Amino acid sequence: MSPNLVKDNILAAAERRMIQFGYRKVTMDEIAQDLGMSKNTIYKHFASKDEIAQAMFVQLCARINENILTIKKDEPDPIKIISQNILFIQKELSPWFEHFLGDIKIELPHLWQKFIQYRTEKITEVQELITQGIQKRKLRKVNAAIAMRSFLGAVDAVINPEFLQNENMSFQSAMDEVVQIWSKGIMVNTTNKGEVK
Repeated sequence: MSPNLVKDNILAAAERRMIQFGYRKVTMDEIAQDLGMSKNTIYKHFASKDEIAQAMFVQLCARINENILTIKKDEPDPIKIISQNILFIQKELSPWFEHFLGDIKIELPHLWQKFIQYRTEKITEVQELITQGIQKRKLRKVNAAIAMRSFLGAVDAVINPEFLQNENMSFQSAMDEVVQIWSKGIMVNTTNKGEVK
């Protein structure tokens, strides 16, 4: 097995455990046990659990960035670009917040700051997409920052498993509804002889 594949397997096993149990409770022994390898093998690739956590973050950012580029390349509709970007970012980051990020806020404050900075950067990028849509008259003139925060608030609400169960909705159907409700408030109104309202 190539060294890169071994590293990827270690990171995948660590990510599964740390998302479920948090950073603090997961040990190198447990990661090694999940992989059926010795702890010494892990230490050949990563000097510490801290280094594993940082590599997980780099991998997560790369995954998000790649998907965002694909969406921008393949999707001409600005509403769909915005909603798909937000949905993907939230789906990728949300599992990390419950246990893992709560731990590293205390255990690895430098990595916590990187997470928060990255999330803010991605939100700012989507907010810029809203602004561009307004400038191109594809979206109605609204406060881009408020439009962004209102969408994020709705997404955060429907990510809640209890809410989805009570409403008997899948995550995707709830998100489709959020996008429909949100987009109707910012889409161009062309009902009157093609004029933008």
